[in-house]
Amino acid sequence: MRRINKSLFYLLSVCLVISLMAGCTASPAIPPASDGEDTSAYYVEMVEVIYFHRAQRCQSCIYAEERTIYTLETYFQDEMTSGKMAFRSVNLNDEENTAILEKYDAYTSSLFINAIIDGTDHIKEVTEIWFLIGDDQAFVEEVRSEIAKSLGGGER
Repeated sequence: MRRINKSLFYLLSVCLVISLMAGCTASPAIPPASDGEDTSAYYVEMVEVIYFHRAQRCQSCIYAEERTIYTLETYFQDEMTSGKMAFRSVNLNDEENTAILEKYDAYTSSLFINAIIDGTDHIKEVTEIWFLIGDDQAFVEEVRSEIAKSLGGGER
């Protein structure tokens, strides 16, 4: 009986740690609604899409950047042209990028979306893309969906 209790305790502890970590990894793009607050009232000033990469790039890293750019050009051309959205590719190994690496807490190849609302950054890392490498449709849909949410328009 003790062994079962210890095993159950261990399993529950692991689940708790994982759930806490999952909830703390990224801030929402749109401030969370409280007491039925309508989040559409928030004005998104700008959305920054930032792709971080190393100097030495593998095929997956190149793919992720190319499909992200494709998504922006295909679904968000108006926002890109108007300046409401910007894309930036940042080399992690370039010392000139220290400030932006610290701001996004980036240390490896990664994609971040930052919705700037009332002058405040709402940064979200899009981690799901790494499971979608090679699946063009699913990759583009994931990036498109996350950007649309950041713009405050939900699905697009």
